[in-house]
Amino acid sequence: MNTQHRPFDSMIRQPFALFAIPVALTLSACGPKPEAKTSATPAPTAERKAEESTPQAAAAPTHPAPAAAEAPAPEPKFSEAPVDIGGFGSSEPAERKDMPSRGVITLGPDSWQHSNGAHWETYTGTSFKAKRWGRYKVRLTYILNRSALGMQFRMADLVVKKSLLNATSPRKTYLGDIYISQPGDVPFALLTPPTENAGFEIVEIALIPTCEGEVPQQEADGSIVLNAKDAITWSENMRYEPKPEKNCLGFWTSEDDMAEWEFIVNKPGRYKVTVSHGCGGGNHGSQVELKLSDQTLKFTTQDTGGFQNWKEVSLGEIEIKGSGKQRLMIDPVNKVKSAVLDVQKVVLTPVS
Repeated sequence: MNTQHRPFDSMIRQPFALFAIPVALTLSACGPKPEAKTSATPAPTAERKAEESTPQAAAAPTHPAPAAAEAPAPEPKFSEAPVDIGGFGSSEPAERKDMPSRGVITLGPDSWQHSNGAHWETYTGTSFKAKRWGRYKVRLTYILNRSALGMQFRMADLVVKKSLLNATSPRKTYLGDIYISQPGDVPFALLTPPTENAGFEIVEIALIPTCEGEVPQQEADGSIVLNAKDAITWSENMRYEPKPEKNCLGFWTSEDDMAEWEFIVNKPGRYKVTVSHGCGGGNHGSQVELKLSDQTLKFTTQDTGGFQNWKEVSLGEIEIKGSGKQRLMIDPVNKVKSAVLDVQKVVLTPVS
């Protein structure tokens, strides 16, 4: 149908539509309100709240059961006999081939008595008389026709136990050091378990002079001080005198007695040599040599006004060609009167 020719109808419809909109809005606002939707999850009860607020105890950690302790391994057992490495080497100190014999005391079979007991064989020495005091190394030379033999040795302040090794020919072993405090009787005893068929034989007991002090070391400034106490006294009468007012090598009544120092050098080179010595009572004038390696310096003792009235004498220079252990010796050439000299020290000073 054609609406272009019906303007009146259009005018009626428009006001009615405008009126209907507010009416609909009013009816909608005045209608009943819908009920609020309730949660599908019920509210927690008091008991549940308490459970939620109380933290649960942590589960105790689980550890594997400890393994059973292993039984301790048995301690190894070692033979009491010392190990002999059959000529490849030895724990014994190497004995110098040029060791002086002056002052070495040797005791042979006629110096002890042998007796057999139920549990021990004893070798007792009572005939040895020392000529002077001093310190010595004790060296035993023996023959043993069995694998090993325990022994005890007692002399002066030395008491030692040692196991001796097999030796079908004479064998040397060092037992330790002794100090003989005064001239006179020095008894000794050596004990072993019973030996059958002459399985053990003492060939010799030797007392070898050694120093009473220490091996001198080179000082930081390069100097080397050889004090009397540090000397080895290759002598029968000359000895170290320890009294504070002396502290020297004295009793030098034989030109055959010698004093030797072993010392350590770090810096080879040329050194000035000074000897602090004393001489009195008209004994001056003896000739003395100082030796180091193939070098020799000579001097004549001077009258210093007394044997403990020290005077330094400059002897000249020597050359130390290598580092390590060195040896220096004072060896008198002759003795003019009753004594040669007393010596307090020898000092080596580097030549700059």
